[in-house]
Amino acid sequence: MRVQVDAMPLDTLVELVNGWGVEPRRAGARSGVPALAEYVGRGQTAGRRVGIPATVATALTDDGLIRFADTVFGVFAAEGTAGRVAAVSELLMGIDVRPDVVMDGDRVRRTWWTDTEDALLAAALLALREQLTDGEPGRLGICVDGGCADIYVDGSPAGRKRFCSVTCQNRARAAKYRRTHRTH
Repeated sequence: MRVQVDAMPLDTLVELVNGWGVEPRRAGARSGVPALAEYVGRGQTAGRRVGIPATVATALTDDGLIRFADTVFGVFAAEGTAGRVAAVSELLMGIDVRPDVVMDGDRVRRTWWTDTEDALLAAALLALREQLTDGEPGRLGICVDGGCADIYVDGSPAGRKRFCSVTCQNRARAAKYRRTHRTH
């Protein structure tokens, strides 16, 4: 069955990968995954946050989200912009995504059609495609704190983000301070 999808909000993509991805959870010593039902919603609101139809959102499982998160983590783990572009392109080639335009009230809006089983990945890849082509491609990253592997999309004005959060940044600074100020 074909369904209409929109590009997933980047903050949602980051939450899904960091919440369900094996590597981010391993590095952060988090064994569990977030509560799926609370995350994707129920009824008519299901799927809106992730840019997929409610029928797709209500069929999501933890195992499916783990596979999705690990696949998308691979894009962030790719070497540099060229590697990330190649990873997104390869994944898009593996699914059938068709662009379309629709009327939304008085506005013309871009949308995409894909198979139901590919809807979540398509929504994420469309968001990453937009970031790589219309945004700043160098703003995708993995936290450089040694005890973390969470991904991030840098929205800072300077574009120099290296940590997923202030917590990781502070932990790394404190560790550096301790290393440089040890008494022997």
